[in-house]
Amino acid sequence: MRRLILVAIIVLVVLAGFFFYETAVAPETVDAPPTATAYPCPQATPELLAVEPVTSPTDAASQIVTVTLGNGELITITSEAGEVGGTAVYPTELEIPLLPQTVHHLTVTGQVREVVQGDCTYGGYVLTTTTDVNGDPLVIERP
Repeated sequence: MRRLILVAIIVLVVLAGFFFYETAVAPETVDAPPTATAYPCPQATPELLAVEPVTSPTDAASQIVTVTLGNGELITITSEAGEVGGTAVYPTELEIPLLPQTVHHLTVTGQVREVVQGDCTYGGYVLTTTTDVNGDPLVIERP
């Protein structure tokens, strides 16, 4: 009789163990909340490449060209006489050579400095113009 009671107790303990084990080990799964997306970078204001008017016609062997570029890194001026470049200080004054009996068509290029603020990157692009601040073509004639 003692054996029967002992076996019944063991069976009850095993059954109770399965019941509690199932609820203790297999809790309800909870979905993780969605990860937060990064805040979008604000739109940067485009930089302005501005060239002051040039003097034409001229009999000078060279001419100073004044260029303004906000956040500028490098300014390059290309014409029939070649290419002249310099660092973009505010404003940049570059002396370009002029060939005799030549019409010089100027192309001004400015590299905008790349700026990183947090996870946002701005600049790092190139601007090009063939006109001055008044919209007139950058053409210098040397007779």
